[in-house]
Amino acid sequence: MCSATRTPRIATFMLAMPALSLVAGLIVFPTVGLFVLSLAENFSPGDPVDQFFAGRFGWANYVRLVTDEFVIGRLLRTLVIGAIVTLGTFIVGVPLAMALWRMSGRAKALLLAVTLTPLLVSIVVSAYGWSVLLGQRGIVNETLRSLGLISRPLKLMHSDIAIIIGLVHILLPFMVLNLLAALERVPRVVLEAASTLGASPLRVHAAITLPLAAAGTRSGVLLVFSLAVAAFVTPAILGGNGTPVFPMVIYDQFSGSFQWAYGAALAIALLAISSVIVALYLATARRGTY
Repeated sequence: MCSATRTPRIATFMLAMPALSLVAGLIVFPTVGLFVLSLAENFSPGDPVDQFFAGRFGWANYVRLVTDEFVIGRLLRTLVIGAIVTLGTFIVGVPLAMALWRMSGRAKALLLAVTLTPLLVSIVVSAYGWSVLLGQRGIVNETLRSLGLISRPLKLMHSDIAIIIGLVHILLPFMVLNLLAALERVPRVVLEAASTLGASPLRVHAAITLPLAAAGTRSGVLLVFSLAVAAFVTPAILGGNGTPVFPMVIYDQFSGSFQWAYGAALAIALLAISSVIVALYLATARRGTY
């Protein structure tokens, strides 16, 4: 009996080995290496491997991180932008997912194709497209001036507003797809029963539809927030060097200042903080569900 139970487990493990090896090779080992690099206190790019391991290791880079007001400010700003982007995609994504859920045929296919457009276009192209729209002589400013609503161009580019707009546009499909997948599993007979008992459509959606689709909401929120705080290309193009987010600060440590150990510490800190926020959100969401 014990041998019969062990054989399926071994077969399952062998089937999972390719995926586990891929995860270990592309995620686990590089992350561990980045953490080891973050502990190096006297490392310089170009040092040989034996000199690296013969050097001194400690927490100096993390102590420097928590005492660096500029870095802490960029980190808090990045987390706030990530939260606003997540809220924006949720506000726009819920009605859009509900519309897709209720539609059928060609109309649904067309709306779904339009929703997925940001995934079919390069992030760089999308960001530069928004720069054309939000520039001082862009379509938005020129339209507002022609309508007499403004006398001088608004500063939309190289600002937090531009970063938020660009990220909401790019990350919206991730929220919509997660919500739509959860809505497709909601039994429509329950909604019909609630309507028969006199509940208004708004009350049906608020009290029944959205709670039953809570799993999709959690997945969409976690995915969008994780991608927003780690975004680099869109903030770099729309925000510029004057409003750097935390990933841009990390990039500057590696490519500009050549302080790889400190940059590794910043990367590990962002990973740790994002993981803690995600864990707390999951614990809170599950407790509320229970």
